[in-house]
Parts: sequence; C-alpha cells; structure tokens
Amino acid sequence: MASSKTYAPVISGLSHNASSSVPTNTVSKLNEKPVIRGNRHFWLDGSVILNGTCLRRTEDLQVCLPEAAGQWSIEEIADWWSNGARNPGALFVEDAVDSWSACFPDPLGGAVAFSLSDQGKTFVSTSIVELVKAADTHGISLEKDPLFQIERLMLGNGGLTPSSYKGVKSLEPFEYFVLDGNQVFTKKYKVLDNLATASLHDLFTILRRDVQSAVQAIADSDSQQVISHLTGGFDSRLVLSAVLNLGLNDRVNIFCSGPEGSTDRIIADGLTRQYGLKRVDGAGLTTAPTTNMSERLMGALFASGGITNTGPFGREISVPVSAMGGGYGEVLRTFFGNRKISNSSGSLDNDLLISGYLPSASSNNTYVSPTAISEITNLLSQKFGYLANIYQDLNFLGDAFYTHNRNRYHIGQTSLLWSRVGSRFDPLYSVAGFELSRRSTQHVRSANLIGHDLLDSLKPDLLAWPFDYDRYNQDLLEMRKRQPARSWPASNAKIDYSKGLTPECESDSSFLSVLRRLNATEPKLTAAQRKSKVQEANGLGVNFWQIVYRETGQELLANAFEQTNGTALQGTINTDYIHKLATSNQLNKKQLRDLYSLGGIMSWLSFG
Repeated sequence: MASSKTYAPVISGLSHNASSSVPTNTVSKLNEKPVIRGNRHFWLDGSVILNGTCLRRTEDLQVCLPEAAGQWSIEEIADWWSNGARNPGALFVEDAVDSWSACFPDPLGGAVAFSLSDQGKTFVSTSIVELVKAADTHGISLEKDPLFQIERLMLGNGGLTPSSYKGVKSLEPFEYFVLDGNQVFTKKYKVLDNLATASLHDLFTILRRDVQSAVQAIADSDSQQVISHLTGGFDSRLVLSAVLNLGLNDRVNIFCSGPEGSTDRIIADGLTRQYGLKRVDGAGLTTAPTTNMSERLMGALFASGGITNTGPFGREISVPVSAMGGGYGEVLRTFFGNRKISNSSGSLDNDLLISGYLPSASSNNTYVSPTAISEITNLLSQKFGYLANIYQDLNFLGDAFYTHNRNRYHIGQTSLLWSRVGSRFDPLYSVAGFELSRRSTQHVRSANLIGHDLLDSLKPDLLAWPFDYDRYNQDLLEMRKRQPARSWPASNAKIDYSKGLTPECESDSSFLSVLRRLNATEPKLTAAQRKSKVQEANGLGVNFWQIVYRETGQELLANAFEQTNGTALQGTINTDYIHKLATSNQLNKKQLRDLYSLGGIMSWLSFG
C-alpha cells in the first residue's frame, strides 16, 4: 500500500470564523499529525539537521523538541531553531490558546516562506501551491505573474519578483513570520549576531563541524538508502571528503548521473576505484517514470507552482532515501562577486549593475519587451540597494545577492520539493560558512580558499585527483601551493552497482491531462548517436540531456505556442525569438536553456 503523500503546512489567518467573531489563525498540514508541547502544535516541512539530529518528517521532532518549548516565548523558539537548524526546511508552530502561529524557515532561507494578505485574510506557507489552494478555498483567486517567468529567463531564477503569483510576498534570509490573529509580522533571527564575536578561525571550525555533523547525522538516520551525488566538480567532492573522513564508505552510496564517456563519469569512476566507493545505479530522488515528453520537460514547473523547472513532477509519493549534494558550496566562494558594480568613487553604480547582471537589457537584440526590462531592472536596483544597507561592503554584494536570490529560488527550492518525497540534504549548508565568506576578501572568495582549506582539512589527497577543470586558479595559487597532480591509474576493473530505490508514484496528477495535449516525440539513439551527443554537450558545456532532447523541446515549444498563441506572456517576449528557438538547429547555451523554459512557461501560464 502506498505511503501518504507529504504536503507543506499552511497558516490561515481569518478575520473571524464560525466559532469566533475575533481574528483567528490555524496551521493545517495534510497527512501529518503535529508534535504537541503544552498548548502548542509543531510541524516540520522539509528535511533538516537540527543540532546534529536528522529530521525527515514532523514525527522526528519528538526526539529533539524540549518539553519546555510549550512555554517558550516566540523569540526563544526562533533562537533555538535558527541556531540549530541546517538545510532547507521550516518549523511551523500554532498556539491555539494565545491565537498566534509562526513559520520559522531555515536561517539561510532555503525554504522560501510566502505570504498573502487580501480581503482581511492572511495565508503563509513554504509552498506556493498550498498557499494558492488555501486562498482559493476562502474565495481569493490569485493571478499568475509573467514577470516572475521573465526573470527566470533573464537571470535563471526568480526572487526579485517574490512569487510566481501576483500579490504574494516572500521572506529574506534570516527572517521569519509571526501571525497574530489575521495580521502577519516579519521578524528577524539573531543567529548572525551570535557569531559577531567569533574569529575567522572560529567560523572555519564551526563550518567544518557543521559539515561533519550533517554527514554523520544523515548516515545515522533510519533512511533505507543514503546516496551522495558525485560529479567532476568541487562541491560534490567536498561532500565526499567528509564521507571519507568519517569512514562512512560502507553506509553512503555514490551516484553519478553522467553518461559513459562524460567528464563527470570518468572522474566518478576514477574516484570509485581509488577509494573503493560503493556505487548505486539511481539518484534515489528520481522523477516519476513517464513516456510523456511534455511531463518530462515541463512537469516540475507545473508541480512547483511555476517556481522552478527542476524537481519532482507531482506524482511522486515517497521513498526512504536521503540524498546528499553540494548545493551550498557556492555560498563559500564567489558566484556573482567578480561582476563590476561600483564606480571610481567606490559607490554602487546602477548602469554597471544592470550591464553586469542583465546584459541583454541593454542589447538591441534583446527578446524581452521594454516594459518587462524596466520592471526587472528596477527590482534589481532595489534589491542591491537593500543588500547595500545590510552588508555595506560593496565587494560582497554580488555574492550576497546569490545567497538571497539564486541559492534560495533554485538550490533551496529544489531541495525542499524533493524533501517532500524523500530527504534531500546539502551538508555544506552553514550559517558560519556564510559569515566566514562575508568577512573574507573578494580575493579569498574568488580563490574558493574556504572550500579548498575545508577539503584539505578533511581528505587532502582528494585535491590531487583531476577535476572537471583546473581548480587552482591564479587567486588560489597566490595563497596555497598546488597539490601534486595525480593521474588515474590504468584500470579495467569492473564497477559494481547496487540497485537504487525509486519513489512510489501515483498514476495521475492534477495537470497531467494538460501536459498530454502538448506531447512530443521521445528521441531514440543508437550507440554512435549517443556518443556524438555526449561530445556535442561537452563542447557546448551543457548537460547531455539538453542536447538529446533539443528537437523534442523544439516540438513542444512550437506546440505550446500554437495552442496559446503566446498570449499568456502578455507581450513580454518577442515572438520572432520563440520562432528561432523552435526552428534553429544552431542554439547556444543560453538559447538551449530558454528553449526548455519558454515552452513550459507558456503552458503553465495558460493551463497550469
């Protein structure tokens, strides 16, 4: 018998209800009973490492939630949670006696908390899908926001526009919501204040402990299968260094998604043979099996309520797997920080900001309407003004923008969505790591010195083996000596694979009938064609599947445009660009990404 599906909690604050003439608020979560302390009910959304304990479902709170939490003040609950919680997830609390509720996201805000206040009613959730449903139940119909989707095209993710629906707001990192009756208030965590007196050495020590503690807690959990993803990149190897440091080779299975002959696969196989790693043939958190290509390419966007096109399709129910990745490694180094945003006097320069982050906004060849560009650029300027007030150091603003936007709406959301199916963990998640990066120079962040030294402290010989590209850039070589490089020894040793668990799945979803209308042909490849596609993907620097499904994506885009005539985009996109994406056999990396995004965007805005 299938397990119960997991949903996010929703707080509903109403001006009155059938039993009360005064404002009230309640928390609801389908299929999970709360953990009770005194007059208070507690729920968990997502998967969290809390003070060294792995929490995968609400019932896990029983082992670590003190009885005293029934009497704590809201601020004391916030301190307890923000100081101990690591990984995208949120704690929901309802006090039925004093009529308040609260949503406490993880401190870095990977679990994006949304709020809506309309017609004297307020709703809060870490799922835009559940928030929209709750609002609709109470007579409030929300309109989808095409600007969020245009931002996804221009920046790769949303966040400047806070939600895929108009009128919905979201929290920033280090914030939480409190509802008193039907009024919602934004409060701030004190977790960064608690690190104010820590030295750089102290912060590094806490970061190292956070990573080790997370990996150990995941290994000690009751997950039937623990999987760590391994690529040719740095961050997944950093997670592997903690696995090896803790001697968890036998508990943790390694998965590489790269096809035979890809750089990722060559490196993962080499490390497997060198360290005797256990390999598994699946990622554990895998999408529902489907022959419907529109579901394969668009299902995640529909299931996430228009937030992201990566993640489950909505038919997945549960799987007893904990999967680890290196998603928060970018917080430790620079991501956007080398883009010039200040003028010769050291002030934030709006023109440089726009040209650095939205180069297509000033291009004569842009495919986005002037009105949409104006709105996005204004939001970007406002965001950087906000960040400048918080962090002061202009050199850090680009990387602060990464943590406040992309890391949350891309990495955090994907982790949270999968944690409602199984458990998705990012062991590199660390508030101390963020603070260490913030206090470091741009030179240090550009070198990825924090990541380098962390890996060196855990399993230094891993630095000697090949990466997907040379990780010893000039910045790093100015501060650290290069590890003597090692080459993979010649070996034909066969790698054995254990069977990866896969989620239980439903046969239908609320939007599958729509996606069936947009179906396209699945490509069938010979061995020679597959090898050619791998080479083409490596040459362009894109994922293998983006090349394999290119013609399929073009068929779906043309199909979606034909059925919608592009009207859902409300004039924000040039239709000539859509035609080019749907017909050209020469698409660059950016155009490939747009190809897969636009068909889903048009379909979701029209039918989702």
